[in-house]
Amino acid sequence: MEKISRQQYQQLIEGAEVIEKDGFGVKVLDTHKGEMIKLFRRKRVFSTALFKPYAVRFVNNAKQLTLLGIPTITINRLLWCGSIKRHIVIYERLEGELLRDSLSQLTEAGEEPFKQFGEFVATLHAKGVYFRSAHLKNILVLPNGDLGLIDISDMQIKRGVLGVNLRKRNFEHILRYQKDKDLIRKHFDSFISGYRSVSKISEENSLQIKQTIRSILASTQGA
Repeated sequence: MEKISRQQYQQLIEGAEVIEKDGFGVKVLDTHKGEMIKLFRRKRVFSTALFKPYAVRFVNNAKQLTLLGIPTITINRLLWCGSIKRHIVIYERLEGELLRDSLSQLTEAGEEPFKQFGEFVATLHAKGVYFRSAHLKNILVLPNGDLGLIDISDMQIKRGVLGVNLRKRNFEHILRYQKDKDLIRKHFDSFISGYRSVSKISEENSLQIKQTIRSILASTQGA
């Protein structure tokens, strides 16, 4: 991990566009040179982040996903700026279209992308990836047609396939937004067909997951 001064930090972000910020300051910047800059702060005084900073988890998640063959961002640098008390990750921008936007533009006959989305989620689960932020704005449709992950901070990668309870819980995260529920509801059969085709779980557990997704889609909560 490199240590940089405030002056070096200012040089780093010079000309970059702020993409995301909150009450604590800037969170994400786009350099418009093919790289993104993400800043991490420790949210609580007493936190596991004291021993394993969120930025380190972010970097490790990217490396593990790559090893698993799941398209994601490529890390270039991991930094610490003591004067602003932030860890900083610089990574290559992953080009593509948000899955939500891509699916929203499809006609009623466009079933294959929904099947592909189901297959992608099942692949994550089969490889032990529990991604709490795996909603349709954190998944990209890449130029080659594959799906990839961005904003990979809130993630655990288990040693084996996810159990049925974790899978069911993960679908609550994936389908948290009403707009996404509406999209999947219209193409439910294609989505669940794709998921079941590569899910590597029993018929009984597969049925449980199907019922859970139906229940989530029936809910009207979410932004």
